[in-house]
Amino acid sequence: MRMWEIVAEEIKANSIGDNLKKQADAKADQAKKLKQAASVQKKREQVSSAKASMAKKQGDLTKLIATGNQL
Repeated sequence: MRMWEIVAEEIKANSIGDNLKKQADAKADQAKKLKQAASVQKKREQVSSAKASMAKKQGDLTKLIATGNQL
């Protein structure tokens, strides 16, 4: 095998390896972003639930105050 053929094969192998690494890095970044988005969504749901709970308690307190004022 000639020297330039060996070098060409090495370059080709390195190029394929680099492309695979880039693809793996892109997939890892995508997975990280999806995980962060899921975390944000979960936090939003928790906040929404907490707001609904507080609104209910506020309504209960308003009823209690109204009942107390009638006495």
